[in-house]
Amino acid sequence: MPVNALEVAGIARDLALAPGPGALAAAFLMAATRYPGLHHACLYGRDAAGDKLLPLASVPLPVDRLPAISMDALDDPLVYSLTGGKSCYIERLSGVVGVGAGFERLAECLGPRNALVAVPQRDNRQQALSVLVLAGDAQPLRGWLDDPLWKMLVQIHECLSARLHEQMSATESARYQRSVRQPQEERRSVRAARLLAAEFIGVSEAAGRIREDMLRIADSSLAVLLTGETGTGKDHAAWLIHQASPRGGKFVPVNCAAIPKDLIEAELFGNVRGAYTGATQARTGLVAEADGGTLFLDEIGDMPLALQATLLRLLNEKKYRPLGASRELASDFRLICATHRPLPQLIREGCFREDLYFRIRQQTLQLPALRERTDDIPVLAAHVILQHNRERQTHVAGIDPDALAMLERHPLPGNVRELRSLLLVAAERTARGRCIGAQALRELPEDTMAAGAPGSLDPHLHGLLQTDNLPQALDLFERLLITARLKALDGSRSRAAQSLGIPKRTLARRCQTWNLDREDSFQ
Repeated sequence: MPVNALEVAGIARDLALAPGPGALAAAFLMAATRYPGLHHACLYGRDAAGDKLLPLASVPLPVDRLPAISMDALDDPLVYSLTGGKSCYIERLSGVVGVGAGFERLAECLGPRNALVAVPQRDNRQQALSVLVLAGDAQPLRGWLDDPLWKMLVQIHECLSARLHEQMSATESARYQRSVRQPQEERRSVRAARLLAAEFIGVSEAAGRIREDMLRIADSSLAVLLTGETGTGKDHAAWLIHQASPRGGKFVPVNCAAIPKDLIEAELFGNVRGAYTGATQARTGLVAEADGGTLFLDEIGDMPLALQATLLRLLNEKKYRPLGASRELASDFRLICATHRPLPQLIREGCFREDLYFRIRQQTLQLPALRERTDDIPVLAAHVILQHNRERQTHVAGIDPDALAMLERHPLPGNVRELRSLLLVAAERTARGRCIGAQALRELPEDTMAAGAPGSLDPHLHGLLQTDNLPQALDLFERLLITARLKALDGSRSRAAQSLGIPKRTLARRCQTWNLDREDSFQ
């Protein structure tokens, strides 16, 4: 079967951690031959004189069994692929004759009945650096070529290979100059490998958009505001953005809701000895720790109003004063904030500064609820089970289709966090070597089985009944009601406002807050 998201994450991790071109090629070739129907994989590159193609790595055949190929054999598929910069597919190796003795010997080594594909690997200047060669059954090989995940992995291998070759063939000064000129697309591909290696799980269109948005945001130094329901993974997204960014330094997370209000200022800015009762020694704050890195303020909506003015000044001037200190210090950090609370509503209630809101939302990323990307539930479930097996040294074989269908029907108001909790509990109830069954998912409400039946609750409303956050539930219900009414009335805001008994300007303000335009409101 084609490679799945979990395997992609593991392969990308191995590629990103490869210490040199040889190890990188071996890791990629080993992964490629795990694809069903692919029997042989090898990598060819030019010799120092540029007269021959030599085998650089091979799986499972030893390199010394593969022949060299003359660059004068212009009809040779490998030479054609390298010089033309195009992939070459051959249905049956035995059908290619008269292209050179080197290719004839290679066909004997790889199996005359096999199909072959040659894929050029380019350097930073888009010049062909080497040729990736795969041999196996014709139909699986065509499937490999069309697989979008393998296309991504080939690109990652190409970019990492070019970078490693540069690092090994030049001085430190020359390497630095090349890194300055390094094309943006290559840098993005390397960072895409980091996102995959960091176990960014998701195969849906929504997950793909999030990945692209993360890479775009990672290239910038502007402040970012992450929004989304509880459990959608905002903290993990912030960490991934930091990992993919060109910035060094530490990732420093701060949960504004978990730190007592009278201590959060000291936690952020630090203090000198004797600054307050109990301050028996000087302490470096989290803002200082984030110097050169990323400061992540989770649940920014819970930050005390008095501290928000201090934070705004810090963001504008990059300077702060530890408690009790007589002079200011500087810290150069990139800010990422997250909240599940509607900040515009908090502004209207006088609980959040509007100027701070506009300062922290220079860039925004909305993480969708899991019910909006149910295609990701199977791979997320497989990932959780894999982690459980590693951590507990056990072997849960997977999840059976009935149990998976239950999860996909369940609204999962707690999103990825709830999904993980349910699966971990179910895994504890599952015997070693068995799959998680429907009976193990006892934490799911009984009426989940009736989802979709006449009279059953809408999944969104079901999620509201399970919430532990009343303000968020009220806001979500209001949004659902207005969206449904706009859809029923063909997007007419005046008629929708009249039917709901509210002024049209109130409805317009709600739509603006939720970024609902006339088209989105009734799609």
